[in-house]
Amino acid sequence: ANTQTTIVDNNGATPFTEDINDYQPNPTGGHTVSIFSRRIVAGDPTSYAFTSGTSDRWSIVAVTIQEPNVNSIYDVAPNTANAANADNSSASTINAPSITTISVNAIHIVCGYFDDGVAGNPSGPAGYTLAAADNDEPQGVFYKTIASPAATGAQTVTGTTTAPRIALSFAIK
Repeated sequence: ANTQTTIVDNNGATPFTEDINDYQPNPTGGHTVSIFSRRIVAGDPTSYAFTSGTSDRWSIVAVTIQEPNVNSIYDVAPNTANAANADNSSASTINAPSITTISVNAIHIVCGYFDDGVAGNPSGPAGYTLAAADNDEPQGVFYKTIASPAATGAQTVTGTTTAPRIALSFAIK
């Protein structure tokens, strides 16, 4: 979202876990990012609702990954220690911090968000596949399977402007 605000799960009986709650790293550029997750089960709705505490620009993307282990989702959970952020500067790139995967064939997820109000999808790191993108308030989610547990290295997401931006790195088992 394009201000320091709140992002709320309005899904009643089908709530999500807010893994990152209203991350607001840059008071100058003033943006907010949240990460929500849940296991989808039979009988769930076909769409979900979230609300931003502002009428300004914001966007949401959803990614579904089939994962048979019902007891765990994350190999390395999303948290603000795995996030990087920058306010307006001369660069249109940002690196998602390196994480060290634990499981064999962990799926490394890199998210990039650009609070610029200029349409255009971010580009992901080399060798990563685009999972979902929104081009109104540009953000993208990219993934790659890490065959053996290892450090992922910092992965670069490129946007269309030098606006405030956030990049996040986590992994799914």
